[in-house]
Amino acid sequence: IVQFPVRAGRKIMCFSGAMAYMSDGMKMDVQLAGFKKTFGRLAGGGSLFQVTYTNETGDDNHYVSMTPDYPGVIVPINMSVTGKIIALRDSFLCATVGVGNEMTDISAGFNPASGPISFCCSGIDFIVQTVENGEWAFLMAMGTVIKKTLQSGESILVDGDSILCFESSVTVDVRAVGNIAAICCGGEGIFNTELSGPGTIWLQSMSIDKMRRLFPPTVNKSGGGGDGGDGGGGE
Repeated sequence: IVQFPVRAGRKIMCFSGAMAYMSDGMKMDVQLAGFKKTFGRLAGGGSLFQVTYTNETGDDNHYVSMTPDYPGVIVPINMSVTGKIIALRDSFLCATVGVGNEMTDISAGFNPASGPISFCCSGIDFIVQTVENGEWAFLMAMGTVIKKTLQSGESILVDGDSILCFESSVTVDVRAVGNIAAICCGGEGIFNTELSGPGTIWLQSMSIDKMRRLFPPTVNKSGGGGDGGDGGGGE
């Protein structure tokens, strides 16, 4: 949970269902914010409505808290010093609203990979979530999160499941893991994802997609009507 102290007149924005608790002086407002922005939010994994919580009292001692949709960690990103962020779908949790109602823009974009092979094999979805502008944005992640700034020309090889987000200045490509033995027995598939600077990247040790693959949902099959099992012997 992340709890925000909210001064008089200040706001916190989020998607539907993110609020965990708030003080009595906070007021909730729900809006669509235009067709284009609404469509972008939905495509990026967000909710239909954008929610804001405002301290409409004259008292600075009010608060609101937000919680992720799944057990994990909350990653703060200072958008005033960070460029446009490319994130996994459904990563955005909430954001502070700046002075003058400067909002963080949440939308959708296409996989920024540099070629068709990297587009298909980088481990990044066809549609991504984009985050830009505003003050502080907070993303949802799982496991341990590492932040690393890549210099111009510097590259890092990562597992596609480890990516949380990165600045739009970062280039995405893929590189073969090695020879046939490495491909068949290394456990990393055919390609590693190559991220190249300049720009900042955020990596997580356990993505929600990886967790879902490790623990797939089970379907309980119950018996139908039938003839009641072993009953009904004949002559």
